[in-house]
Amino acid sequence: MTAKSTALTRKATRIWRSAQLYVGFHRDKKGNKRDSAKVWPPKSASATIHPNPAEQEAFVVLKSTGNSLSGDVQVKFRSDKIIARRDTDEGWLGVQIKPMAVVVQIADGTWIKVWYDGSVTRATAEDRTTIELDGSVFKRTEFAQAYMSGDGTEVGTETATHNASITESGVQSSLDDDWQTE
Repeated sequence: MTAKSTALTRKATRIWRSAQLYVGFHRDKKGNKRDSAKVWPPKSASATIHPNPAEQEAFVVLKSTGNSLSGDVQVKFRSDKIIARRDTDEGWLGVQIKPMAVVVQIADGTWIKVWYDGSVTRATAEDRTTIELDGSVFKRTEFAQAYMSGDGTEVGTETATHNASITESGVQSSLDDDWQTE
C-alpha cells in the first residue's frame, strides 16, 4: 500500500456492518396472494431473479453500523433494473440503475436522472432543468421556459406573452400577437 492509500484507509468511516440476501415470496405454494411476503435468506446464498417482482423478489439488506446517518439500505434486484432504497429524512431515498439511466430520488422530493449519454435532468414539483450532452441548459416551470446554449453564446426565455433572446446577432424581444393588455 502507498502512503496515500494508507491515509485514505485511516480516514474512511465504516458505514456497513453486514449484508444479507433474502428472497420474498408474495404467493403461497398454491398460488394464493399473501397479505405480506414470506421472506427468508436462501441457504445457498443464491437467488433467481423472477421476471415478475409481484410474485417473487430477491434483495439484499445492508445493515448500517448504527452511528451513521445512512441507515439500513435495501437493494432490490429486478430483471430490468437494480433499486436501492432507504428510509431517511435527508439525502437520497432511492436509486434505480437501469440500462439507459441512473435515477436518484432525494428526500426533498427532487428527482435526478443521469442518462447513458451523460445528459442530466433534475425535476421537482415546481420545475425541470436539463443539461444536454452539448452543455445546453433548459429550465422549464409552469410560467416560463429558459435556455442557454452549451457555449454560452445564446440565452433565451419564453413566457405565455413574451419571447426574448440574446444571440450573436443581437437582442431580440417580441410580444405574442394574441396577447392584449386590458
